[in-house]
Amino acid sequence: MKKTILPLALFLMVFTSLKSQEALDINEAVFEHQNKLDFQLGNGMSFNFNDSTHLFHIGGMIQSSYTHNRFDMVDIQSQNSIGIKRSYFNMSGSLNEGLFSFLIQTNFSESSALLDAWVAYHPSRNLHFYFGQKMTPMNNLSMQYMENNLQFSSRNYLSQNFSTTGREFGLFVESNFELGKIGVEPKLAITSGDGMNSFGENSLDADVGGFKYGGRLNIYPFGYFKKGNTYLGHDLLREEKPKILVGGSSSLNMGASHKVGEGHYNEDLLNEGTFLFYDTDSIGLARFPNYLKNNLDFCLKYKGFSMLIEYVNTAAYNLQGVALNNNATVLLDTTQISEYMVLGNAYNIQLGYVFNKDISLDFRYGQSFKEFGFNSNSVLKNYDELAVGVSKYFSERAVKAQLFSRYLNFYENVDLNQIFVEFLLQIQF
Repeated sequence: MKKTILPLALFLMVFTSLKSQEALDINEAVFEHQNKLDFQLGNGMSFNFNDSTHLFHIGGMIQSSYTHNRFDMVDIQSQNSIGIKRSYFNMSGSLNEGLFSFLIQTNFSESSALLDAWVAYHPSRNLHFYFGQKMTPMNNLSMQYMENNLQFSSRNYLSQNFSTTGREFGLFVESNFELGKIGVEPKLAITSGDGMNSFGENSLDADVGGFKYGGRLNIYPFGYFKKGNTYLGHDLLREEKPKILVGGSSSLNMGASHKVGEGHYNEDLLNEGTFLFYDTDSIGLARFPNYLKNNLDFCLKYKGFSMLIEYVNTAAYNLQGVALNNNATVLLDTTQISEYMVLGNAYNIQLGYVFNKDISLDFRYGQSFKEFGFNSNSVLKNYDELAVGVSKYFSERAVKAQLFSRYLNFYENVDLNQIFVEFLLQIQF
């Protein structure tokens, strides 16, 4: 009997082992089929789970730069600096076959590292809801370009004057559809009106004032640009037919305490463009003006050639009954508001051409005109900006080198005139 049981037991052990190995092979085959890891130079690392039901992406970008700044003012020496301009790390993904998505992006070169942090709901291909901190559609067009996609190594002076980071915290609704061959892209936004989310440790760094309401409408008369080419400074994908974007945006900040409505009052940040006013009817009660910003944009791309024209106009309202001190003994003069907020208008023109070997030659020119020309203390100054740039892409455009030179001419104070030169090396991973 024992002789019979022993061979049977050995047979069962071998059979079970073979079946277990077969099941393991099947499971591994299914795992390989469902899950995938992919790395593409310049586009980061992508993870694919459950046959693309869930997608995750990790990437980043480093910009090293050398700058030279020379002023016409006699007693100011030329300034030279070298360092890390930006160091980005991002994680993004989509869940449930694209029904939900998210993005987290940080810049370790800044003290406030968090740039973008939002979650999104996509009920259809043409309707998208975003909640969190992201690039707002309420600024000029080039302020919606990510920093790694700029045509020049630094943003144009219009963007630098009328915006800060271009990011705000709030609710964003975006859509896109076609009317015949015409592409239509409306966007709406309600934000805190205080720029990026505050992580203050005390009540003095809390958001103040009211919400900011606005939106943007982009029209594509000849259809949409190639996928991924709309928010690039250069025409890297070389549109085969002329493609045009005509857009406009408007926003109203109901109670701003920052010079461009992208920040909030903080007694430690008064030198960075924040302020605090008071109500003359309610002694000691804070009072903030409303800030209106309007933008018009035109963008053309065709076979490597690109043209961008931007115009912005700003104004302040709700200035009656505003005092500069909490005792309401010093009233705010109507024109004096330009000493606290960026008020006036400006335009920016950019031209560029990408040659076949991924070398781009670029040019831009811009001007600004402050609202009250007689007020020499206005935050916005009247200026001319003239800039040229050369860019070269390497390694399937994962590496970019840019040489950029800009001359600023200030009408009222020639001592502030400056020549700025920057060399930038960017690597995306």
